[in-house]
Amino acid sequence: MHLRFTQPIILLACILISPGCENSVKYNWADEPLETIIIDNDEKIILVDFETESCVWCDRLDADTFTDQKVIDFAKQNLISKKIDAEKGDGPKQKKKYRVRGYPTILFLDSQGVEIDRIVGYRPPEEFLSELNRIKNGENTISEIISRYEQNKHHYPTQISLAEKFVTLNLPDSAKSILDDIYRKQKKKSQLDFTIAFRVSKLYYRIGSLDTSIDLLDQIVDSGVDSSDSGYFYGLLYKAKRDTDTDRLLQYSYLTENIDRKKQAYWQIIRILRKEKKDPDLEADIYQKAVELYGSDYKYLPSLLNSFAWRMTQLEKKLDVALEKINMALEYGEDIKILDTKAEVLWKLKRIDEAVRIIEKCILLDPKKKYYKDQKNKFLGSAT
Repeated sequence: MHLRFTQPIILLACILISPGCENSVKYNWADEPLETIIIDNDEKIILVDFETESCVWCDRLDADTFTDQKVIDFAKQNLISKKIDAEKGDGPKQKKKYRVRGYPTILFLDSQGVEIDRIVGYRPPEEFLSELNRIKNGENTISEIISRYEQNKHHYPTQISLAEKFVTLNLPDSAKSILDDIYRKQKKKSQLDFTIAFRVSKLYYRIGSLDTSIDLLDQIVDSGVDSSDSGYFYGLLYKAKRDTDTDRLLQYSYLTENIDRKKQAYWQIIRILRKEKKDPDLEADIYQKAVELYGSDYKYLPSLLNSFAWRMTQLEKKLDVALEKINMALEYGEDIKILDTKAEVLWKLKRIDEAVRIIEKCILLDPKKKYYKDQKNKFLGSAT
């Protein structure tokens, strides 16, 4: 799958205009192998950033967060940092060892190489810095939660926190053991605790126990403790995934006036249709509806528009709409990935000369990347 992303051009402009600017925002990454870092380190926390070349949010993390001066200052004082490409060198081995399944995944290891905590997914600078301070202070880390759990194994909030941590660490069996204990206790009660039951159902979903999650949501609905209808809505979401049937969820999405739920429903429908490779017309329609729910103030709108446009080139649907959306994305700056998507859209529209001109811009911006040259050859080859 060809992933698309938007990378801000501000940093590039800064580097071109002022060489000193680059130095002021440079994050220090260790060159040594991770094993060597662990052996030589005796006091600092080790940050390990797992990424891939095609990872959308890895690029955003590099562009936004690892260029932030406060993050850099914290790292200098407290961290030894190592980047690992999960698809190259010893990356696959390290990925397996540390149970990494998505990108970016940021591990935090102690001086013995034992995992303290992890962050999964993109975080903007302020949020990332807050997480760094939390981990440094030993708050809500693996060992801290386990310590609380050992003191009182029947405290629901601590049990749920531990299950959540196990889910984040990709330890589904450990998480399930905790969740099953909570579930058994809840079933014995005369009335479900909505907050506990709802959180547990979502965690069951995250570890792939769909039937148990749905059963718990059905109990929430039947018990009448859910005034927000959250149990019913998430039941629809999860049943759609389990049964690969989007009809009821689609009907709900058309009827609800709740924009957040409408978004969730649309994205679930898109995921199901994409995975099952069925009804590309419906997928294209729902994708357009989903994108148009986000206003111009949405921080990641260019990336969203870019992803929509690229997907339309794969489906070969709504190409005129795709061109309109990609032009909107380019209003935020001529990012190379967005230019590449525009070239692909133009090529699909048989506007080959325009596609070639756009992809030549990409080649000028990154002359070493073979992909853009291959794209140009593909466009020219189709014209003969």
